[in-house]
Amino acid sequence: MEKNSTLQLTDDLILDMSRCVNTRREKYRKGEFIPILSGNRSEIGIILNGTISLMKSDIDGNWLHLARFKKKELISKLWTYNEENDLFFVSNSETEILFIDTIFFTQSCNPLCARHNKLISYLFDRILKYTKTLNQTITILQKKNMQEKLLSYFKLVAKTTGSHKFELPMTYKELADYLAVDRSAMMRKINELQEKKYLTKKGKTIYLKLKTFSS
Repeated sequence: MEKNSTLQLTDDLILDMSRCVNTRREKYRKGEFIPILSGNRSEIGIILNGTISLMKSDIDGNWLHLARFKKKELISKLWTYNEENDLFFVSNSETEILFIDTIFFTQSCNPLCARHNKLISYLFDRILKYTKTLNQTITILQKKNMQEKLLSYFKLVAKTTGSHKFELPMTYKELADYLAVDRSAMMRKINELQEKKYLTKKGKTIYLKLKTFSS
């Protein structure tokens, strides 16, 4: 949920990786779980097309949306490690992923290989970004009520986009899952916030009023 990093994963770099290590491409349908292990080996996945969500399940079978990954971003076992083993990658759409064996990061084909150096730098940059995103999610979910959760999320998106007017980066259903609230109740609360002049809404476009930022 932040602006593009200065470290960019270019199409040329993605294509060049096959010169250093074996890669494989896999396609997934919307709603499919995405494994990031091949046999006993862990893999890094680069999203070539589509978007993926990191989801957490609870004891009642409910799903909590933790993070969203888009084209050219990385997914890794690192993102899903916890003691409960209840974190999963799920495809949000028709998705294509390029998988790379993690041996790529420990055994360079050449000590001076620019492809390795760039990708490793990009990986660490993604780790920092994901850590920040997860911390932001925790901060939002710790808010006392739905209004505070919504306003906190909207202010975060406004800060990320640099504008009080923005289009939501996810559907309202996905937003309800992200905030761990009922969608119908959430839509009523958004309409209430509009009546109270905290914001205006048209479709997925939100315009935050100045009073929102002092609340």
